[in-house]
Amino acid sequence: MSVRTLLPLFMTVLIVGCKSDPAVQDKFADLTETERDSVATYYHEISMALYQPSEMHRKFKDTALIVKPDHVEYRQRLSYSYKKRGEHIKAMRILNEAVERDIEKNKTFALQYRAWSLLFFYRDYEGTIKDVDLINEMEPKNNYTVCHGEPCNVLKGQALYKLGRYREAITEFENVLKIEEEKGWNPTDNWHANFYMARSYSELGEFEKAEEIYQSQIAANPVFTEAYFQLGKNYSKTGKFIKATEYFNKASELLAEGNKMGEPYYEAFDEVFAYQIEEELQKIADASGRSFKD
Repeated sequence: MSVRTLLPLFMTVLIVGCKSDPAVQDKFADLTETERDSVATYYHEISMALYQPSEMHRKFKDTALIVKPDHVEYRQRLSYSYKKRGEHIKAMRILNEAVERDIEKNKTFALQYRAWSLLFFYRDYEGTIKDVDLINEMEPKNNYTVCHGEPCNVLKGQALYKLGRYREAITEFENVLKIEEEKGWNPTDNWHANFYMARSYSELGEFEKAEEIYQSQIAANPVFTEAYFQLGKNYSKTGKFIKATEYFNKASELLAEGNKMGEPYYEAFDEVFAYQIEEELQKIADASGRSFKD
């Protein structure tokens, strides 16, 4: 049976939206697995050509899931649509369903995405740590699992950093950088791990260790605004006001040129804004009895 033969039925399902109707589900009972795959892929591909937060995108994705209810990727991608519409409770419910199905198959793909989402989007740091630990438990032979483009253990390190567990965070970052070095990669290239390891040292008051990392990051990326800003804060805290002012002014210059950490869906940790630089410069001005604008 071809996809073309089945189109009338599935267009009815799509328009009526009766995905929970047992009578509709029964109509798929005689399809072979190959036919199910073909029809589900057809509707999934149509949905991917549509604006993701749109209702039509979700209708086509729902239709694909009627045919293949255990398809983890379709379910996970459906959650994106609700998240981008701001319907976060529904988005997480669908994503959690995808994770449950994935874990049942002893796979961690959806779990990896959830760990990333909990950290950066929902700021659930304990949840991030729990998910990364589960990923490591499920993949004991893989010491470098990537969660949505970033090493999972870097996510864990950032969650620990946000929880104020700085020593534990440093350990996570050091382990990741060691593995990357063993792979023949340049550890300096991992700016997330380096930057937040430096931030952790700064929070612990170990400014010399933090400075060494910040300077290595600036050498690798001369327009790293946040590294200049954080290094300026370190110098200010240690009374090196002239040097601090130099780095704050450089951060301000780079920021004005459009150089900063930034993400389309969330505010990045330690992302620098102009008012923050002005506040730090004003602190120095107050300490020296003159306005930084003079």
